[in-house]
Amino acid sequence: MRAKRESIFGFIVLILSILACNSPATGGDVNPSEDTPQPTPGVTYVVIVENTATTIPTETPIPPTPTPQIPPELTLTKNSNCRLGPSNFFNIIDQIASGKDLPVVGRNEDSTWWQVVNDTGRECWLFAENTTPNQDFSSLPIGEAPPLPGIPLSFYVVDQNCQPGPKKFSLTLSWASGGGETAYRLYRDGGRVGEFKPNRLSYKDPAVPYNKVVTYEIEAVNENGVSERAIQIVGPCK
Repeated sequence: MRAKRESIFGFIVLILSILACNSPATGGDVNPSEDTPQPTPGVTYVVIVENTATTIPTETPIPPTPTPQIPPELTLTKNSNCRLGPSNFFNIIDQIASGKDLPVVGRNEDSTWWQVVNDTGRECWLFAENTTPNQDFSSLPIGEAPPLPGIPLSFYVVDQNCQPGPKKFSLTLSWASGGGETAYRLYRDGGRVGEFKPNRLSYKDPAVPYNKVVTYEIEAVNENGVSERAIQIVGPCK
């Protein structure tokens, strides 16, 4: 009888042991490898990273190669007078032969004259139509020129004497200073009548051509050139 009870007790202990082994663990360490999915052999995993800024390589700028500057020059296409300033009113200081190459340093406002340097190193002006430039001169500075005298003012006939009998005609001209002159030159029908000091402001012509239209012109003069001419036209004495 006792042996039978021990046998039953042992069987119960065995059943409890089996149940204890199959129950979930309530304490102690948990092996993480049992709950973490393990990579399957032979499968390639691709990691995708989103919203990551792409670094753009910065190019180092290469400085441009400077273009060699060609000095402005011209070539004369005909023999030319080189003057103190940009007009025919200025005095001539040099005469330069056709085919000559000269450096250009300036221009006038409408680019009809070029300021050059002649063989003696002196600056003077050439008429643009007599030259061939080696480039566009429009960016050159406006050159400077010495002052010319002002045109004589108030150029009039103030007295005249017409004598039909002997066919004689005389008259008196007067004028005023335009400024900057050192002398005056008076012309009748293109021929020079005389040159007068700057304090002389009148002239009597005792032998005006009879019975014809006569043209008088007067210009002021200084060391740089001459002014424009004032003109007075006189009708015929009959």
